[in-house]
Amino acid sequence: MTELRIPKPGDAIVEGTVARWLAPDGAPVREGEAVYLLETEKVELEIEAPVAGILRHVGVEGETYPVGALVATIE
Repeated sequence: MTELRIPKPGDAIVEGTVARWLAPDGAPVREGEAVYLLETEKVELEIEAPVAGILRHVGVEGETYPVGALVATIE
C-alpha cells in the first residue's frame, strides 16, 4: 500500500486543502495520473499517483490538512 500525503510545495506552506478529488474512491489509477487538486494560499496543484492501483480516499474534499497528513492510499 502506498500513502498519499499533503506535500510541502514551498517553504512557507504549512497546510493544504483537498480542493477536489479528480479520481473517485475505489477507482483504478495509473502511475502519473492526477488524483486530487491541492489548494494552498499561493498555488493549486494536481497531485499525481506515484504508483498504479486502487485509490482509497482518507481525506475529505474541502477539508484543510497540515503538510504530511495522510489523505489517500493506493492499494
